Amino acid sequence: MREIGIYIHIPFCKKKCYYCDFNSYVGYEHLMEEYVKALIEEIKYYSEEDLKIVSAYIGGGTPNFLPPSYIEMVLSEIHRHYNVLGDAEITIEVNPGLLTEDKLKIYKVNGINRISIGLQAFQNRLLEYIGRIHTVEDFLENYALIRKYFDNVNVDLIYALPTQTFEEWQETLIKVVELKPEHISTYSLILEENTPFGILYRKGKLPVIDEEEELKMYHWGIEFLKSKGYCHYEISNFALPGYQCKHNILYWELKEYLGFGAGAHSYFKGRRWNNFERVEEYIGAILGKGDAREKVIELSAEDEISEFMFMGLRMRKGVCEEEFRKRFGISMFERYEEIFIKYEKMGLIERDKDCVRLTEKGIDVSNVIFEDFLP
Repeated sequence: MREIGIYIHIPFCKKKCYYCDFNSYVGYEHLMEEYVKALIEEIKYYSEEDLKIVSAYIGGGTPNFLPPSYIEMVLSEIHRHYNVLGDAEITIEVNPGLLTEDKLKIYKVNGINRISIGLQAFQNRLLEYIGRIHTVEDFLENYALIRKYFDNVNVDLIYALPTQTFEEWQETLIKVVELKPEHISTYSLILEENTPFGILYRKGKLPVIDEEEELKMYHWGIEFLKSKGYCHYEISNFALPGYQCKHNILYWELKEYLGFGAGAHSYFKGRRWNNFERVEEYIGAILGKGDAREKVIELSAEDEISEFMFMGLRMRKGVCEEEFRKRFGISMFERYEEIFIKYEKMGLIERDKDCVRLTEKGIDVSNVIFEDFLP
């Protein structure tokens, strides 16, 4: 049987954050019911008897903005049409301020076993500045509720926010670690072109953090989280032992997954595709012909080898010869020997027996290194 992951996209938000470039929309509540109908049809469309689901991830948008009865319906269809393994990791993203105990109860009863909550910063002034709808107090209240029902929790954080000080980043991590979540994700702010922050930046009206200060924040976070027992297992992700995110690892190890919903991406049977992004267009395509794929790409062997390398190098364990040879029938070291030697000499890559990984110095320039593995 084929083991895959599932991603379910919920594109609705109460308010769009000023940095957000995700496929999400405000004021579309009137389309929620039709959207869920379309989701269910798409879930049915791809069902196959031999598919084993090892992980499912409900992301957005703001999934907990959707009435919980709809989440219940979607998960029910997943269980009806796919073989969800007993130890499958099933995550839902939530935002503080829109979470209730009733919602959490419904999530739990319907098989969700992991919560990912977006905090971003531990200072109310920063939360307001970046357009979040919640306060730190809302987060703490919601986190306490989550802990009544779930023992696997991730907290999302952003560093290098405009006007954020190094001391505020330190306080954020210290306060979050005191809560003992099993997983912490730390992302540096990316100024996307068509976001409010991106527009302000182009006009020279956004006070940005310089690269040196950003790296200082990142490296301090790594050392601090390690000192508190968190394993740095991927560029932006930290987990207590045994709590690494199965779903994200599936992406980084180039395993197969199906994505359902507006703008969702899939990688399945040697092909990648993405759905139409606009909610109305997605609904129309699914309810009209059962298929919302906008673009389908047949991956060549070269494409898959390239993706395997730069996705795998995101993980701290790196990529290993045995898995590479098993998957592609050739030697990783013969294929990329010149690149490995080049970056080893620069102190950006290190070898450990049959595995290659980025050094901490290499992580700082990872995007430059990844370009050398593009086909």
